[in-house]
Amino acid sequence: MENIGDGSPGGSDWLLRFWWKAVFRMWNRPKPAPEYQMGWSDKAAARASLERILAWDIERVVLAHGDCIEADAKARLREAWATPLAG
Repeated sequence: MENIGDGSPGGSDWLLRFWWKAVFRMWNRPKPAPEYQMGWSDKAAARASLERILAWDIERVVLAHGDCIEADAKARLREAWATPLAG
């Protein structure tokens, strides 16, 4: 998952911002990395794995790409992964 937007430290060039905003719609909105948004070969297994992770007691999400999520972590994860969770 990535969480990059207006408040993220460091800069990004205009082309990368364009892709994050217009194409992947993930600017200021936590979402899976673009390669995961494109899909999985075994959608049922992906959904089952995500549900298993979301069953954990989650307090926060520490990310390598973007801002960490300190509040409502489980709800934000569920929202970010809504597409594969919906089937």
